[in-house]
Amino acid sequence: MATTARFKDIYQEVTDAVIEQMEKGNLVWRCGWRDSSLPSNVTTGIAYRGWNVFWLNFNTMIKDYETPQYLTFKQALNLGGNIRKGEKGVKIIYWAAIELKQQNHESQLVDNKDETSNRQRMVPKVYTVFNIAQVEGIDFREPIVNHSTIVEKVTACEELIDNMPDRPVLETDGICPVYFPVRDTVSVPGITSFVSAEEYYAALFHELAHSTGHATRLGRKEITEAAAYGSEPYSREELTAELTAAFLCALTGIGQQTIENSAAYLQGWLGALKNDKTLLIKAAGQAQKAADYIRNIRTELAHVA
Repeated sequence: MATTARFKDIYQEVTDAVIEQMEKGNLVWRCGWRDSSLPSNVTTGIAYRGWNVFWLNFNTMIKDYETPQYLTFKQALNLGGNIRKGEKGVKIIYWAAIELKQQNHESQLVDNKDETSNRQRMVPKVYTVFNIAQVEGIDFREPIVNHSTIVEKVTACEELIDNMPDRPVLETDGICPVYFPVRDTVSVPGITSFVSAEEYYAALFHELAHSTGHATRLGRKEITEAAAYGSEPYSREELTAELTAAFLCALTGIGQQTIENSAAYLQGWLGALKNDKTLLIKAAGQAQKAADYIRNIRTELAHVA
């Protein structure tokens, strides 16, 4: 019982630490796997940013494309190629700065106080992009990717993963971290695709956390029932998965290297939930059950079955 209480204390400490990090503000989430595996525009070489990264990686995965490189219809034409007939693109959002050339009287009054205010405005623009596999008439050269092999596995993390009961199928050669509920499969890039071992295990713990919601395990409705990307149920599930990952990182001794990034990720999803921090506390309860499941603590799951 004393050991169980200690684990509960760690869960609370991590939750408190996450909230503390959020209150500092100005948190920026960083991608833990290397840019060479991220979606990019093949004509400019520039990597996509924000949620476009997740969306294009997901599209690359489900369509089984070999590389996450994209371009627009116009860019394909400019390169002398074309989009194959019947191919459908994917929409992404680009935030562009526009100059405000005409201002009303009120804006001019503000400008008198601050000459730089209201001169620009960030507006979202929607673009449709296509994977290079959907293009014909262009000979795309595959980029050479040289990953470092110095990232070493962490024994405590490996043991935790190995001992997870009824573990989903685990693939470690994916394009991006993702859980497929229908296939009950977790897919992540190989460990050498990440900037550190800690980032690798944090991402893997996050996806394993999603898998605990499967109907054969804890049966969370956010996983068992279809939820649109960005919807409230989807956002709640992201809170649960990331808090679970934070708990497991702490229990395996790598939490100090990952806690700030977890807080930044959680803050982003809380924004989709109107920054209702009570939902974070509720998610912590779900995350504790998920973490206990992964750790194979059956005694605490008896009331769930």
